[in-house]
Amino acid sequence: MSSSPSLSAWLRAVFTVGSHAGAHRVALRAGVSVAAPLLAVWALGHVEWTLYAAFGAFTALYGRASATLPRLKMQASAAAIMMSSMLIGVAVASLPDREWVVVGVAAVWTMIVAAVSDVLRWHPPGPLFAVFALCAVASVPVTSNSFRDALLVSGATAIFALAVGCVGHVRPARRAAVAPAMAGPAAGGLTVRKRPGLRSRLHETFSRPGEWLLLARFGIAAAVAGSLSTAFGIGHPYWAIVSAIVPIASANMSHSFVRATHRVLGTLAGLVLAWAILSLNPSGLTAIVTVVALQVAAELLVGRNYGLALVFVTPLALVMIELSHPVDTQTLIADRAVETLLGTVVALGVVVAAWLVARRRTARRRTARR
Repeated sequence: MSSSPSLSAWLRAVFTVGSHAGAHRVALRAGVSVAAPLLAVWALGHVEWTLYAAFGAFTALYGRASATLPRLKMQASAAAIMMSSMLIGVAVASLPDREWVVVGVAAVWTMIVAAVSDVLRWHPPGPLFAVFALCAVASVPVTSNSFRDALLVSGATAIFALAVGCVGHVRPARRAAVAPAMAGPAAGGLTVRKRPGLRSRLHETFSRPGEWLLLARFGIAAAVAGSLSTAFGIGHPYWAIVSAIVPIASANMSHSFVRATHRVLGTLAGLVLAWAILSLNPSGLTAIVTVVALQVAAELLVGRNYGLALVFVTPLALVMIELSHPVDTQTLIADRAVETLLGTVVALGVVVAAWLVARRRTARRRTARR
Protein backbone atom coordinates (compact mmCIF):
# COMPACT_ATOMS: atom_id res chain seq x y z
CA MET A 1 0.00 0.00 0.00
CA SER A 2 1.59 3.24 -1.13
CA SER A 3 1.78 6.47 0.82
CA SER A 4 -0.57 9.41 0.35
CA PRO A 5 -0.21 11.35 -2.92
CA SER A 6 1.58 14.65 -3.32
CA LEU A 7 -0.67 17.69 -3.65
CA SER A 8 0.01 18.14 -7.36
CA ALA A 9 -0.54 14.47 -8.16
CA TRP A 10 -3.71 14.46 -6.06
CA LEU A 11 -5.10 17.52 -7.87
CA ARG A 12 -4.32 16.02 -11.28
CA ALA A 13 -6.03 12.76 -10.37
CA VAL A 14 -9.09 14.50 -8.92
CA PHE A 15 -9.72 16.77 -11.90
CA THR A 16 -8.50 14.63 -14.80
CA VAL A 17 -11.24 13.58 -17.22
CA GLY A 18 -10.50 10.39 -19.12
CA SER A 19 -11.32 9.48 -22.70
CA HIS A 20 -14.83 8.68 -23.88
CA ALA A 21 -13.90 5.06 -24.74
CA GLY A 22 -17.28 4.07 -26.14
CA ALA A 23 -19.21 5.10 -23.03
CA HIS A 24 -22.29 5.90 -25.14
CA ARG A 25 -22.89 2.17 -25.75
CA VAL A 26 -22.76 1.40 -22.05
CA ALA A 27 -24.97 4.39 -21.25
CA LEU A 28 -27.52 3.31 -23.85
CA ARG A 29 -27.70 -0.23 -22.47
CA ALA A 30 -28.03 1.10 -18.93
CA GLY A 31 -30.71 3.59 -19.94
CA VAL A 32 -32.82 0.96 -21.68
CA SER A 33 -32.33 -1.50 -18.81
CA VAL A 34 -33.61 1.05 -16.31
CA ALA A 35 -36.31 2.73 -18.41
CA ALA A 36 -38.36 -0.31 -19.42
CA PRO A 37 -38.78 -1.80 -15.90
CA LEU A 38 -39.58 1.56 -14.31
CA LEU A 39 -42.17 2.28 -16.98
CA ALA A 40 -43.62 -1.18 -16.39
CA VAL A 41 -44.05 -0.74 -12.61
CA TRP A 42 -45.51 2.72 -13.18
CA ALA A 43 -47.98 1.40 -15.75
CA LEU A 44 -48.97 -1.38 -13.34
CA GLY A 45 -49.63 1.18 -10.62
CA HIS A 46 -46.93 -0.12 -8.27
CA VAL A 47 -44.38 2.65 -7.89
CA GLU A 48 -43.46 1.10 -4.52
CA TRP A 49 -41.63 -1.53 -6.59
CA THR A 50 -39.27 1.12 -7.93
CA LEU A 51 -36.30 0.05 -5.81
CA TYR A 52 -36.69 -3.61 -6.79
CA ALA A 53 -36.85 -2.71 -10.48
CA ALA A 54 -34.01 -0.17 -10.38
CA PHE A 55 -31.57 -2.37 -8.48
CA GLY A 56 -32.36 -5.33 -10.70
CA ALA A 57 -31.57 -3.10 -13.67
CA PHE A 58 -28.16 -2.29 -12.14
CA THR A 59 -27.14 -5.68 -13.54
CA ALA A 60 -26.53 -3.81 -16.79
CA LEU A 61 -23.76 -1.75 -15.20
CA TYR A 62 -21.33 -4.68 -15.02
CA GLY A 63 -18.87 -5.72 -17.71
CA ARG A 64 -19.02 -2.41 -19.56
CA ALA A 65 -15.80 -3.07 -21.52
CA SER A 66 -16.15 -6.83 -21.93
CA ALA A 67 -17.09 -8.80 -25.02
CA THR A 68 -20.65 -10.13 -25.16
CA LEU A 69 -20.18 -13.60 -23.65
CA PRO A 70 -17.87 -12.57 -20.78
CA ARG A 71 -20.21 -9.65 -20.09
CA LEU A 72 -23.21 -11.99 -19.94
CA LYS A 73 -21.45 -14.26 -17.44
CA MET A 74 -20.38 -11.35 -15.27
CA GLN A 75 -23.84 -9.81 -15.34
CA ALA A 76 -25.47 -13.15 -14.49
CA SER A 77 -23.37 -13.46 -11.34
CA ALA A 78 -24.05 -9.82 -10.48
CA ALA A 79 -27.79 -10.37 -11.00
CA ALA A 80 -27.76 -13.26 -8.54
CA ILE A 81 -26.01 -11.12 -5.94
CA MET A 82 -28.28 -8.12 -6.51
CA MET A 83 -31.41 -10.24 -6.12
CA SER A 84 -30.00 -11.86 -3.00
CA SER A 85 -29.21 -8.41 -1.61
CA MET A 86 -32.80 -7.26 -2.01
CA LEU A 87 -34.23 -10.43 -0.51
CA ILE A 88 -31.93 -10.06 2.50
CA GLY A 89 -33.01 -6.42 2.71
CA VAL A 90 -36.68 -7.42 2.83
CA ALA A 91 -35.92 -9.97 5.56
CA VAL A 92 -34.09 -7.35 7.63
CA ALA A 93 -36.86 -4.77 7.08
CA SER A 94 -39.40 -7.16 8.60
CA LEU A 95 -37.46 -7.42 11.88
CA PRO A 96 -37.98 -5.26 14.98
CA ASP A 97 -35.13 -2.84 15.78
CA ARG A 98 -33.84 -3.25 12.24
CA GLU A 99 -31.68 -0.11 12.53
CA TRP A 100 -28.92 -2.03 14.33
CA VAL A 101 -29.54 -5.35 12.60
CA VAL A 102 -28.91 -3.84 9.17
CA VAL A 103 -25.51 -2.52 10.30
CA GLY A 104 -24.27 -5.99 11.22
CA VAL A 105 -25.82 -7.68 8.20
CA ALA A 106 -24.46 -5.03 5.85
CA ALA A 107 -20.94 -5.35 7.27
CA VAL A 108 -20.92 -9.13 6.74
CA TRP A 109 -22.53 -8.86 3.31
CA THR A 110 -19.95 -6.24 2.31
CA MET A 111 -17.12 -8.71 2.92
CA ILE A 112 -18.93 -11.59 1.17
CA VAL A 113 -19.71 -9.59 -1.97
CA ALA A 114 -16.21 -8.08 -2.02
CA ALA A 115 -14.80 -11.61 -2.05
CA VAL A 116 -17.21 -12.68 -4.82
CA SER A 117 -16.22 -9.61 -6.83
CA ASP A 118 -12.52 -10.45 -6.51
CA VAL A 119 -12.98 -14.12 -7.37
CA LEU A 120 -15.18 -13.43 -10.41
CA ARG A 121 -13.19 -10.36 -11.53
CA TRP A 122 -16.18 -8.03 -11.61
CA HIS A 123 -16.01 -4.69 -13.33
CA PRO A 124 -16.79 -2.38 -11.66
CA PRO A 125 -15.21 -4.20 -8.71
CA GLY A 126 -16.39 -4.17 -5.13
CA PRO A 127 -19.64 -4.55 -3.19
CA LEU A 128 -21.03 -1.01 -3.63
CA PHE A 129 -24.24 -1.71 -5.57
CA ALA A 130 -25.11 -4.88 -3.66
CA VAL A 131 -24.74 -3.23 -0.24
CA PHE A 132 -26.66 -0.18 -1.45
CA ALA A 133 -29.50 -2.45 -2.59
CA LEU A 134 -29.62 -4.38 0.68
CA CYS A 135 -29.60 -1.30 2.90
CA ALA A 136 -32.01 0.77 0.80
CA VAL A 137 -34.59 -2.03 0.68
CA ALA A 138 -34.13 -2.67 4.41
CA SER A 139 -34.89 1.00 5.13
CA VAL A 140 -38.41 1.10 3.64
CA PRO A 141 -41.61 -0.41 5.06
CA VAL A 142 -42.50 -3.92 3.92
CA THR A 143 -45.75 -5.84 3.55
CA SER A 144 -46.61 -9.53 3.60
CA ASN A 145 -46.05 -9.58 -0.17
CA SER A 146 -42.72 -7.75 -0.21
CA PHE A 147 -40.57 -10.88 -0.42
CA ARG A 148 -42.56 -12.18 -3.38
CA ASP A 149 -42.57 -8.77 -5.06
CA ALA A 150 -38.82 -8.31 -4.59
CA LEU A 151 -38.09 -11.75 -6.03
CA LEU A 152 -40.35 -11.43 -9.07
CA VAL A 153 -39.69 -7.79 -9.93
CA SER A 154 -35.92 -7.88 -9.44
CA GLY A 155 -35.70 -11.23 -11.23
CA ALA A 156 -37.67 -10.06 -14.24
CA THR A 157 -35.71 -6.82 -14.38
CA ALA A 158 -32.37 -8.61 -14.13
CA ILE A 159 -33.33 -11.01 -16.93
CA PHE A 160 -34.28 -8.04 -19.08
CA ALA A 161 -30.96 -6.37 -18.31
CA LEU A 162 -29.14 -9.57 -19.30
CA ALA A 163 -30.99 -9.57 -22.61
CA VAL A 164 -30.06 -5.94 -23.21
CA GLY A 165 -26.47 -6.78 -22.28
CA CYS A 166 -26.31 -9.23 -25.18
CA VAL A 167 -27.01 -6.40 -27.59
CA GLY A 168 -24.18 -4.30 -28.88
CA HIS A 169 -20.96 -5.01 -30.62
CA VAL A 170 -17.30 -5.26 -29.81
CA ARG A 171 -14.93 -3.56 -32.19
CA PRO A 172 -13.03 -5.89 -34.54
CA ALA A 173 -9.75 -5.26 -32.72
CA ARG A 174 -11.41 -6.10 -29.43
CA ARG A 175 -12.91 -9.28 -30.92
CA ALA A 176 -9.50 -10.32 -32.15
CA ALA A 177 -8.06 -9.84 -28.71
CA VAL A 178 -10.88 -11.57 -26.86
CA ALA A 179 -11.59 -14.55 -29.11
CA PRO A 180 -8.26 -16.36 -28.67
CA ALA A 181 -8.52 -16.07 -24.91
CA MET A 182 -11.67 -18.17 -25.03
CA ALA A 183 -10.59 -20.63 -27.68
CA GLY A 184 -8.25 -22.96 -25.81
CA PRO A 185 -5.76 -24.68 -28.16
CA ALA A 186 -5.39 -22.55 -31.25
CA ALA A 187 -4.69 -23.50 -34.84
CA GLY A 188 -1.27 -23.20 -36.37
CA GLY A 189 0.58 -24.84 -33.51
CA LEU A 190 -0.10 -21.97 -31.10
CA THR A 191 -1.39 -22.75 -27.63
CA VAL A 192 -3.50 -20.18 -25.83
CA ARG A 193 -3.88 -20.35 -22.08
CA LYS A 194 -7.39 -21.24 -20.99
CA ARG A 195 -9.28 -19.08 -18.55
CA PRO A 196 -8.75 -20.31 -14.98
CA GLY A 197 -11.60 -22.29 -13.45
CA LEU A 198 -13.49 -21.32 -10.33
CA ARG A 199 -11.28 -23.42 -8.05
CA SER A 200 -8.14 -21.80 -9.46
CA ARG A 201 -9.65 -18.34 -9.03
CA LEU A 202 -10.61 -19.09 -5.44
CA HIS A 203 -7.09 -20.27 -4.65
CA GLU A 204 -5.47 -17.37 -6.46
CA THR A 205 -7.72 -14.78 -4.78
CA PHE A 206 -7.46 -15.99 -1.19
CA SER A 207 -3.75 -16.77 -1.37
CA ARG A 208 -3.01 -13.27 -2.66
CA PRO A 209 -1.13 -11.13 -0.12
CA GLY A 210 -3.43 -8.64 1.54
CA GLU A 211 -6.71 -10.16 0.36
CA TRP A 212 -7.95 -11.06 3.83
CA LEU A 213 -6.88 -7.66 5.15
CA LEU A 214 -8.79 -5.97 2.33
CA LEU A 215 -11.97 -7.90 3.17
CA ALA A 216 -11.51 -7.00 6.83
CA ARG A 217 -11.18 -3.32 5.90
CA PHE A 218 -14.48 -3.49 4.03
CA GLY A 219 -16.26 -5.03 7.00
CA ILE A 220 -14.73 -2.71 9.59
CA ALA A 221 -15.44 0.44 7.58
CA ALA A 222 -19.07 -0.57 6.96
CA ALA A 223 -19.62 -1.56 10.60
CA VAL A 224 -18.05 1.58 12.08
CA ALA A 225 -19.76 4.00 9.67
CA GLY A 226 -23.15 2.36 10.12
CA SER A 227 -22.79 2.16 13.90
CA LEU A 228 -21.82 5.82 14.27
CA SER A 229 -24.66 6.98 12.05
CA THR A 230 -27.20 4.84 13.90
CA ALA A 231 -25.89 5.87 17.33
CA PHE A 232 -26.06 9.56 16.39
CA GLY A 233 -29.61 9.10 15.11
CA ILE A 234 -28.87 10.38 11.61
CA GLY A 235 -31.43 9.31 9.06
CA HIS A 236 -30.51 6.90 6.25
CA PRO A 237 -27.38 5.39 7.84
CA TYR A 238 -26.81 3.21 4.78
CA TRP A 239 -25.40 6.23 2.97
CA ALA A 240 -22.61 6.32 5.53
CA ILE A 241 -22.00 2.61 4.91
CA VAL A 242 -21.93 3.05 1.14
CA SER A 243 -19.66 6.10 1.38
CA ALA A 244 -17.27 4.13 3.59
CA ILE A 245 -17.04 1.35 1.00
CA VAL A 246 -15.99 3.52 -1.93
CA PRO A 247 -12.43 4.50 -0.82
CA ILE A 248 -11.79 1.00 0.56
CA ALA A 249 -12.29 -0.51 -2.91
CA SER A 250 -9.36 1.50 -4.31
CA ALA A 251 -6.11 -0.21 -5.22
CA ASN A 252 -3.91 1.80 -2.85
CA MET A 253 -3.99 4.65 -0.36
CA SER A 254 -3.26 7.30 -2.97
CA HIS A 255 -6.25 6.22 -5.01
CA SER A 256 -8.34 5.99 -1.83
CA PHE A 257 -7.76 9.67 -1.13
CA VAL A 258 -8.70 10.55 -4.71
CA ARG A 259 -11.88 8.47 -4.57
CA ALA A 260 -12.80 9.98 -1.22
CA THR A 261 -12.40 13.47 -2.65
CA HIS A 262 -14.50 12.53 -5.66
CA ARG A 263 -17.15 11.11 -3.34
CA VAL A 264 -17.43 14.24 -1.22
CA LEU A 265 -17.16 16.90 -3.94
CA GLY A 266 -19.34 15.00 -6.41
CA THR A 267 -22.00 14.33 -3.80
CA LEU A 268 -22.14 17.93 -2.60
CA ALA A 269 -22.48 19.20 -6.17
CA GLY A 270 -25.04 16.49 -6.87
CA LEU A 271 -27.11 17.56 -3.87
CA VAL A 272 -27.51 21.02 -5.41
CA LEU A 273 -28.87 19.36 -8.57
CA ALA A 274 -31.01 17.02 -6.44
CA TRP A 275 -32.52 19.98 -4.58
CA ALA A 276 -33.39 21.67 -7.89
CA ILE A 277 -35.02 18.50 -9.22
CA LEU A 278 -36.90 17.53 -6.07
CA SER A 279 -38.16 21.08 -5.55
CA LEU A 280 -40.18 20.56 -8.73
CA ASN A 281 -41.88 17.55 -7.07
CA PRO A 282 -41.44 15.14 -10.00
CA SER A 283 -43.73 12.14 -9.88
CA GLY A 284 -44.93 9.34 -12.10
CA LEU A 285 -43.70 9.47 -15.67
CA THR A 286 -41.75 12.70 -15.09
CA ALA A 287 -39.76 11.14 -12.27
CA ILE A 288 -39.04 8.03 -14.34
CA VAL A 289 -37.76 10.06 -17.27
CA THR A 290 -35.59 12.01 -14.83
CA VAL A 291 -34.13 8.81 -13.35
CA VAL A 292 -33.32 7.42 -16.80
CA ALA A 293 -31.68 10.68 -17.92
CA LEU A 294 -29.57 10.80 -14.76
CA GLN A 295 -28.56 7.15 -15.19
CA VAL A 296 -27.43 7.73 -18.77
CA ALA A 297 -25.48 10.85 -17.77
CA ALA A 298 -23.79 8.97 -14.93
CA GLU A 299 -22.72 6.12 -17.20
CA LEU A 300 -21.32 8.54 -19.75
CA LEU A 301 -19.02 9.96 -17.07
CA VAL A 302 -18.27 7.25 -14.51
CA GLY A 303 -15.36 5.82 -16.49
CA ARG A 304 -13.94 9.28 -17.14
CA ASN A 305 -14.18 10.97 -13.75
CA TYR A 306 -15.97 9.42 -10.76
CA GLY A 307 -16.61 12.80 -9.14
CA LEU A 308 -18.40 14.13 -12.21
CA ALA A 309 -20.51 10.97 -12.38
CA LEU A 310 -21.59 11.48 -8.76
CA VAL A 311 -23.11 14.83 -9.70
CA PHE A 312 -25.76 12.74 -11.46
CA VAL A 313 -25.65 9.59 -9.32
CA THR A 314 -26.59 11.57 -6.20
CA PRO A 315 -29.90 12.99 -7.49
CA LEU A 316 -30.56 9.64 -9.17
CA ALA A 317 -30.50 7.86 -5.78
CA LEU A 318 -32.66 10.50 -4.12
CA VAL A 319 -35.30 10.53 -6.85
CA MET A 320 -35.46 6.73 -6.75
CA ILE A 321 -36.08 6.82 -3.00
CA GLU A 322 -38.65 9.58 -3.38
CA LEU A 323 -40.49 7.48 -5.98
CA SER A 324 -40.74 4.38 -3.81
CA HIS A 325 -41.07 5.99 -0.36
CA PRO A 326 -41.60 9.78 -0.28
CA VAL A 327 -39.90 11.67 2.57
CA ASP A 328 -39.14 15.29 3.39
CA THR A 329 -36.78 16.69 0.75
CA GLN A 330 -34.74 18.93 3.05
CA THR A 331 -34.16 16.10 5.51
CA LEU A 332 -33.22 13.74 2.68
CA ILE A 333 -30.61 16.14 1.31
CA ALA A 334 -29.18 17.00 4.73
CA ASP A 335 -28.90 13.32 5.68
CA ARG A 336 -27.10 12.52 2.43
CA ALA A 337 -24.54 15.27 3.00
CA VAL A 338 -23.81 14.35 6.61
CA GLU A 339 -23.74 10.60 5.94
CA THR A 340 -21.36 11.02 3.02
CA LEU A 341 -18.90 13.03 5.09
CA LEU A 342 -19.14 10.60 7.99
CA GLY A 343 -18.63 7.51 5.85
CA THR A 344 -15.72 9.06 3.96
CA VAL A 345 -13.92 10.06 7.16
CA VAL A 346 -14.37 6.55 8.57
CA ALA A 347 -13.07 4.99 5.35
CA LEU A 348 -9.96 7.15 5.29
CA GLY A 349 -9.32 6.34 8.94
CA VAL A 350 -9.48 2.61 8.15
CA VAL A 351 -7.26 3.04 5.08
CA VAL A 352 -4.60 4.97 7.01
CA ALA A 353 -4.71 2.48 9.91
CA ALA A 354 -4.25 -0.42 7.49
CA TRP A 355 -1.32 1.40 5.84
CA LEU A 356 0.35 1.92 9.22
CA VAL A 357 -0.11 -1.76 10.09
CA ALA A 358 1.32 -2.83 6.73
CA ARG A 359 4.29 -0.48 7.10
CA ARG A 360 5.02 -1.82 10.59
CA ARG A 361 4.92 -5.40 9.31
CA THR A 362 7.31 -4.51 6.52
CA ALA A 363 9.70 -2.89 8.96
CA ARG A 364 9.64 -5.96 11.20
CA ARG A 365 10.41 -8.25 8.26
CA ARG A 366 13.34 -6.10 7.21
CA THR A 367 14.67 -6.11 10.77
CA ALA A 368 14.32 -9.90 11.00
CA ARG A 369 16.36 -10.37 7.81
CA ARG A 370 19.34 -8.42 9.15
